[in-house]
Amino acid sequence: MKRPKKGEYAPFHETYLRLLPKRLAALTMLRRGFREAQQLLGALPEETGNFSPAPGKWTIKQIIMHLIDFERVFAFRILSFIRADRIALPGFNQDFWMEAVDVSERSIKDLLKEWKVVRDNTILLLQQCTDEQSAFIGTASGWKVTPRALFFIIIGHQIHHMNVLQESYLQHTTPPDHDQEVDA
Repeated sequence: MKRPKKGEYAPFHETYLRLLPKRLAALTMLRRGFREAQQLLGALPEETGNFSPAPGKWTIKQIIMHLIDFERVFAFRILSFIRADRIALPGFNQDFWMEAVDVSERSIKDLLKEWKVVRDNTILLLQQCTDEQSAFIGTASGWKVTPRALFFIIIGHQIHHMNVLQESYLQHTTPPDHDQEVDA
């Protein structure tokens, strides 16, 4: 599948698309990205799932839920557009969605299991999407967008949030390596 060009997505999605590795195919990135996220997040102690680096910031489990919700919404948009539905699709407010879901009692492993089902669905959509269908133009959140752009945005969005987790969350939640020498 060809990568999207400017004009096939909303300008603010450029932030995610710039994060993509240059030469990897969408299918490879979807598979590898989930596998890497599963290895990283699945290794976290469960008690870290409700960690937030600051008041008002989402917890690790809320970020995982957001990734699931985002991918579900974008996969529905892909399905709608490759089926040639011409109805404009609404946007979604991630903050409202997060206010309406409580993941505090769910485990990281359970959330990863749910995300795996969603990712498998996205991969199945990608595998059935023809080159012609990938270039169909639909409207979502008031912007013209193609299915191929949506596939790549899903990947870039995940990379963005995994970077945020690495930089702002995980360095504060992992215990120090007890085998390393510590200055006293």
